[in-house]
Amino acid sequence: MAKKTHNVISIEKLKLLGPNTTGPILEIGQLNLKATITVVLGPNGAGKSLFLNLLQGLISPTEGTIAFNNRISIKPTYSDISLVMQNPQFLRKSVENNIKFVLKLRNKYSHKNLLDVLERFALSKQREFFANNLSGGEKQRLALALAICKNPSILLLDEPTASADPQTTFMIEKILTEEFSLGRKVILVTHDIAQAKRLGQDIIFIYKGKIIEHENAKSFFKKPEKKESEQFLSGEITL
Repeated sequence: MAKKTHNVISIEKLKLLGPNTTGPILEIGQLNLKATITVVLGPNGAGKSLFLNLLQGLISPTEGTIAFNNRISIKPTYSDISLVMQNPQFLRKSVENNIKFVLKLRNKYSHKNLLDVLERFALSKQREFFANNLSGGEKQRLALALAICKNPSILLLDEPTASADPQTTFMIEKILTEEFSLGRKVILVTHDIAQAKRLGQDIIFIYKGKIIEHENAKSFFKKPEKKESEQFLSGEITL
C-alpha cells in the first residue's frame, strides 16, 4: 500500500474552459491527495463529474498540471486508473463475456477467476444476461467488477449506488473498503451524506466549479470551514 505521506495525485493551477464561456468551468489552485478514500461532495452542476473526467483523462485541462505519484502527465493513457460512471455502458455481450474480455486484456483470465468475479459481485445468476439489459444495481455491480478487473491503482466512482437497492449499496461499500485495504486509491462522488460519513477519510467539497474545501472527514462533518459547506450539509444548498 502507498505510504500515507505520499501524494498519489497532485494538481497545480488547473483551469478548464468550456465552449462559449468567459471563465473556467472548473478551477483548482492546488490539491494533493494521499492514499485515502476521498469523497467528493457538492451540489448538482458544481463540477464533480468534470473533476473525475479530468483525472481519468477523458478531457484535458486548458491550463495546469495533474501529477500521478509525482509524475506529470502531458497526454496520459491513464491505464492504471478505472472510472465507474453513473450510467455505464458495456460491450454488446453477456455479463460473462464482458468480464472475460477484460480479464483477457489483463492476461488474468482463467475459469476460476471468472467464477470468483461473478460470485464476488453477485452476478452468477445473471452471467448469461446481456449486460446492457441488467437492472440499475446490477449494472453498477458489473461496472465495478470490470473496473477492478483492470487492476487499477486509482479507482474513480461517480455515484455508483445512485440507482442501487440497499443490499447492493452495502455490497459496493464493502468492496470499496476491501479494495482500499489492498492498496488502491479510491475517489468517490456521492450525494449520500450518510455514505460519505461511512466511507470518507477526507472530503473534497466542490462549489460553482471550485474546490473550496479539502478536509479530514471527521473535521469536515463536525465543523466545516466554509459557509457553503455548512449550508450544503444542513440542506440550505440543495442537491
